[in-house]
Amino acid sequence: MTISARTETNKKQNNKMLTDSDILKLSHELTHSGHWYLDLRDNSVLWSEEVFQLHGRDPADPQPTVEEAISYYHPDDRERVAGIVDKAIRSHEPFSFAARIVRTDGLERRVRTVGRVKLNDSGQPTWLFGVFRDITEEWQQQNHQRRLGRVIEQTTELIVMTDREGRIEWANPAFSNVTGYDADEYQGQVPGALLQGPDTDPETIDWMHRKRAAGRPFNAEVLNYTRNRIPYWVRLACHPDYDEDGEQVGFSAIQSDVTTEKDNLLQLEREIQRRKALESKYRHLANHDALSGLFNRRYFFAQGEAEFRRCRRYSSPLSLLLLDFDQFKSINDRLGHEAGDRVIEVFGQLFVKIMREHDLPARMGGEEFIALLPETPIEGAYVVAERLREALQT
Repeated sequence: MTISARTETNKKQNNKMLTDSDILKLSHELTHSGHWYLDLRDNSVLWSEEVFQLHGRDPADPQPTVEEAISYYHPDDRERVAGIVDKAIRSHEPFSFAARIVRTDGLERRVRTVGRVKLNDSGQPTWLFGVFRDITEEWQQQNHQRRLGRVIEQTTELIVMTDREGRIEWANPAFSNVTGYDADEYQGQVPGALLQGPDTDPETIDWMHRKRAAGRPFNAEVLNYTRNRIPYWVRLACHPDYDEDGEQVGFSAIQSDVTTEKDNLLQLEREIQRRKALESKYRHLANHDALSGLFNRRYFFAQGEAEFRRCRRYSSPLSLLLLDFDQFKSINDRLGHEAGDRVIEVFGQLFVKIMREHDLPARMGGEEFIALLPETPIEGAYVVAERLREALQT
């Protein structure tokens, strides 16, 4: 009981220390506001100390006139503000508006005024009272949020927000435009379960799951599928979201549709492969005989000259085989040129099979063939020639 009594006594003492004026001043300081009123009987204006400061004026200055107070508003806002005040006086209804003022130092600020009319006993308006608050920073933040919202709504990038478990809470219109899923279809769904398909890389998905489970940001390219199961590629950047206490509340992901880019890259890779294959083919045709598949005469002499120089320099053995078909012309005459060409083709395959990897077999022309055998003495050349003869007999 003693403690309670003492507490009540302290409360009463504290209440006596805080006057209505003190409370009003503290309220203005905390809300960055001030108050004003207009005496409609003599058209006089009273600004509180805070209103003077909001206008960049010294509170010790004389009180402004109505015209002077209105003049602080931005030229584009004055007529609207005067109209709102006049309407409030005529209708006796509360009013609220936001407008721009230009301070004495030239700075432009945004303010919000909330007020009402006080009537006398006869129902006639006698006072116009208002609270004047600087909302510049608040307006800038709201304007920034509005602009950001418009960007998010209008961008072609797919933006998705999920909860901590990865279930979709919100997505922008671009997400629906690309995927074909409406909000009532995707909300509460896990993006992977909704969008991934048979050709989505499982290793990429597993890697993303590990990153998400660890609460780590990540970037990836993923093959997704629309509602109609049409594949499309996205490049996504995903990061965790936290509240003001540092608690993770979910994830946000920005996805760029890179299907066209992927298709162009794939076409480019195919074109590169095609050109490489074509280049290889041309290179082969430049050095090989088209019919037998062996090296041609030009390539043989170019490589043979280099081999002869090497042989002389290091005094290493080198052998040369010369071969031709007897009575080859009779094959063409009796069986036709196609049969003769087939004989050349088959012999070329056999020749390559008998030769060693470092040998140089070539077709000189017609039914004449030649082979250079590096590091091979004459005895070794006889062995290779005999092996070739035996192969032809079989």
